[in-house]
Amino acid sequence: MYRVMLVDDEPLVRLALRELIDWDTYQCEIIAEASDGEEALRTLQRQEDVDLIMMDIQMPKMDGITCLERLGEIRMERNPVVIVLSAYSEYDYVRQAFLLGAVDYIVKSHMEPEPMNAVVAKAMDMLKDRMQQAEQEEREQRALQMKAREVTLTEHLRGGRLTSEAPVSPNDSGEQIIGCIQVSTSDESATFTIHMIRQVMEGYFSEVTILPMSAKEYVLMLFFGQEASQGRHSIRHRIAEGMDQLVSHFKQYVNQSVSIGISDFIQHRQEWRSAYEQARELAELRFFTQEGRVFFPEHARMNRSQLQSSGSEVWDRKVLLRCLELGQPWQGELDNGFAYWQSQHAKPLKDIQKMYQGFLWELGGLLHARGLDWKDVTELNTQPYEALLHMTRMTDVHLWLEKLVSHAAAQLDPRRIASRQSPRLIDKAKAYINTHYHEPFSLSDVSEWVGVSECHLSKQFTKETGENFIAYVTHVRIEKAIQLMWGGMKLFEIAEKVGYPNQGHFSRIFKKVTGQTPQQYRESSRLG
Repeated sequence: MYRVMLVDDEPLVRLALRELIDWDTYQCEIIAEASDGEEALRTLQRQEDVDLIMMDIQMPKMDGITCLERLGEIRMERNPVVIVLSAYSEYDYVRQAFLLGAVDYIVKSHMEPEPMNAVVAKAMDMLKDRMQQAEQEEREQRALQMKAREVTLTEHLRGGRLTSEAPVSPNDSGEQIIGCIQVSTSDESATFTIHMIRQVMEGYFSEVTILPMSAKEYVLMLFFGQEASQGRHSIRHRIAEGMDQLVSHFKQYVNQSVSIGISDFIQHRQEWRSAYEQARELAELRFFTQEGRVFFPEHARMNRSQLQSSGSEVWDRKVLLRCLELGQPWQGELDNGFAYWQSQHAKPLKDIQKMYQGFLWELGGLLHARGLDWKDVTELNTQPYEALLHMTRMTDVHLWLEKLVSHAAAQLDPRRIASRQSPRLIDKAKAYINTHYHEPFSLSDVSEWVGVSECHLSKQFTKETGENFIAYVTHVRIEKAIQLMWGGMKLFEIAEKVGYPNQGHFSRIFKKVTGQTPQQYRESSRLG
């Protein structure tokens, strides 16, 4: 209902306003009357939620014009719509009333139901438009305040200082819990992910704040307020139920695994960051177990207890690196490393990742010392140190590391390195031919010199050069003969220099290779 106040010094006029206007049609109720401007202002100070005022211009003590002026000076949550009542002789006052904010007027000498209701209907339409605009502005203001608060909270959880000027909420003190939600992939937009989280959480909790920390991590802040009277055990049961529903919701609708860490109860905003860090470490327990689980503080306490009782020994990764360097068996030593890393599950994930990275740095150093690079052992476009950070489960990391070490071992094998560093078989054969092309020699001579059988050398020669041994030797000798033609030597001298003491044989071989006799070649090339 809209609230109306009538202001006129004549009781009969106020009665007429009550009776002649169909207030129920406009969803209005008259909540106050006043006989002059002063009384009207006193009423407004007690009841600021008046929506419509019908006020006479001419009144004792304080007239309507003065009252309108005073209304403009008063700060009110929302200003009422004002209709003034006037006599024919008061048009100057009506004009002044409009300038002071009045929206319409009624002539007191013509107070008939139809024109009066028309004026009120018009005023109510204006009031509704004004209230809708005010509500829209209020919603926008609340949205801006909420956004500013979320930005402040996000910066604080990332390490920023929470100043006294930071936006606050009435729920910032009292029973609270912080959750850290980690999704398996970043395929969905942050807006979509937040909507999914809110859709489930608002079915369980009345006060929910969701903050995107990264494409794969979201913070959930739950404020319980009056719900705290139900007791922590009841709240904890509802949290477990809501989080299980959230995990199921993500799996069912977008096929994503979600891991959630839930902090201990906290009481004050000064505890937000430490609670977030606790929740984040709990969510990261998925690295050691499986994704799609909810982790509470007691899970961390269980892990610490298991670590203390395990008594695991420190693993020396240099032993594994030495095995790789010497070409010795390495699988058992790598398994020892896996067992050691698994025993460290009570430590924060970032500390475990540093252990892996330390091993990768030393393995990379060993590869570099042997003239190798990561590209020789992995097809990844990114460095292994970076690829490691995107893996969310320890079992996946260990499978990947085992494959990486296997490839590194193959490249670091001393026999492979020795063969790679010594001259290749065919390169040695070519070097012999280039040195002895002017002498008579055979495939047998060259194979004996490089240390392999004639058959093996012949096959490898054809495989790597694309021609057989005899053809290759012939091309080398003819190329050398062409080079010698530039010096003006006699053709029989050139033949002897390239291993053909019979000039006729030399000419036939030369023509077979070039398509011309030596003499024709010299003349066509203008070498004579």
